[in-house]
Amino acid sequence: MAHECGRVWLRPLGGGCEWAARPGDVEPVSLSESLSPLVAEANRRSAEPR
Repeated sequence: MAHECGRVWLRPLGGGCEWAARPGDVEPVSLSESLSPLVAEANRRSAEPR
C-alpha cells in the first residue's frame, strides 16, 4: 500500500484493515500465494448445490 516513516503499510489482497511492518520483515507474495485464496473461493462456489 505505502511506505512511510520507516514502515511499510500492508493490506490483505481482498481488502480489510491495513497494518504496518518493518521493511525487513516482509517479502513479496508469489503468484501462487496471491492466487490461492481466489482459487479456493472459486472451488467453494463450484461445490455449492445449484
